[in-house]
Amino acid sequence: MPRIYLDPTVLVLPSGGPSSGGPSSGERAAPGAADAVARLVEAGFDVIVLGASSTDSLRVLSLEVTHEPELPTRLEADTWYLTAEPRPAFGRPRGGTTVLVGPRRPAGKVPLPRFDIETRDLASAAMEILTRQAMA
Repeated sequence: MPRIYLDPTVLVLPSGGPSSGGPSSGERAAPGAADAVARLVEAGFDVIVLGASSTDSLRVLSLEVTHEPELPTRLEADTWYLTAEPRPAFGRPRGGTTVLVGPRRPAGKVPLPRFDIETRDLASAAMEILTRQAMA
């Protein structure tokens, strides 16, 4: 069964403080995240959320989603790793397919790390994965 590792950054959005304009300690589920994860589970993928799973916004995910504290250092060929961070806290594994989820970042003096695929949101990433698996 193909595995999909999800960095929590693709599932939650930080909520800004109402008066300060800065981030607060609260988070909310990314729009469409629960539906995208449910589609992947229904398609037969083993979906794994990395790190602590106590965040309230992650409780809306399918019960079939599992949790692991760390990302393996090497991924199988049919494994996917999704993150919203160009330099993810869980590192960059060897093997598998890496996906950067989120808006395109402008090019700067230092090039961004390279990912196999870039998508605008988790729903787009799920469609890309389902399409590629169907064509394989």
